[in-house]
Amino acid sequence: MPKTVTVPIKTVGTEAWAQLSVFGKDHIVCAEDYRIKDQNYTFAGQHRVRLLSLKKNVHWKIPTGTYLDVTEVPAAGAPPPRRQLNR
Repeated sequence: MPKTVTVPIKTVGTEAWAQLSVFGKDHIVCAEDYRIKDQNYTFAGQHRVRLLSLKKNVHWKIPTGTYLDVTEVPAAGAPPPRRQLNR
């Protein structure tokens, strides 16, 4: 059965960002290629951060102790949900 992680979305200006910080302070990410796009990027609250670009085979290591709720994830091979009309 596949597992999913729900990540809150934070809007900064007109852009939507996934807020991984809710899972802790330290994160491990792997990728085949990365680049620093901006060494002094201004983020929410005028915080200076590094803006990175990660490409190809990007994965984020789920921090130890993170609770994954899989109760609503359909089992592998389950039929897709019925299509519903928007009225």
